[in-house]
Amino acid sequence: MRRTCRTTGLALVSGPTQAYRVAKESYGPLNPQERGLLSSDRSAWYRFDTPGRTIYAAEDKKTAFLEALSWARMRAAHASYLEKTAAFFGAPVDTIRHEVQEQWHANGHMAPGWIPANWRDGRLLFELTFEPGLWVDIAHADTMHALNGALSSLLYEIDVEETLTLSEVTSGRREITTVLAAWIKDQVLDDGSYPMGIRFLSKHGATDTGSGYCWAFWLRRADIGLNDDPVAASTGVEIPENDPAYAFALSRHDIKSR
Repeated sequence: MRRTCRTTGLALVSGPTQAYRVAKESYGPLNPQERGLLSSDRSAWYRFDTPGRTIYAAEDKKTAFLEALSWARMRAAHASYLEKTAAFFGAPVDTIRHEVQEQWHANGHMAPGWIPANWRDGRLLFELTFEPGLWVDIAHADTMHALNGALSSLLYEIDVEETLTLSEVTSGRREITTVLAAWIKDQVLDDGSYPMGIRFLSKHGATDTGSGYCWAFWLRRADIGLNDDPVAASTGVEIPENDPAYAFALSRHDIKSR
């Protein structure tokens, strides 16, 4: 289902029947870090975080792992550095990569394209089930039009000098994406409800026959001290080293583990 809200102009879609989320067992799947005010430093916020609590889920397991491991992916600049260093010393790239990883690890840092084997320890793959509700399709032209109309002055103040496009919506500029999310979250839709959250496309694209959809869900009830948000989570399953979806994400991100 997709339709345009008669009140806000936002493009609305149905939510997922089920979705997947990788989270630390100690925190659980429905207990994300609470965010402060929009006036605070948002550089460490996730894309559609708002004041309060936001969780993220993906339509399939591969996309869930691609999102969860994106922070560790091999960067183009680092890959180029490894290749140039290997060529200079006449050594295999994998040898140089291992030596650099050892140096980073000795200094208490993780090199790009590497995660410790114990990353899986303490993390579980959860299946989430959402109750029926309306979600905003952030990538739809109707949503873009509504955001441009409602937030034009504010967008200009945060250096969106021309029309808001997918370039900004999918960017890493949290000063933009979090403002968009906060405005959407506060809107009352034409049926009298609030949006459940935002549907967006994974930056890493679709896998297999999927669409690459991800969802940012706002825990409105938890934010006021209640525990009846319209989402339920499974008990979670461990992530074995040979898990196909986990291995797929490591390969696509060119991440090594040991």
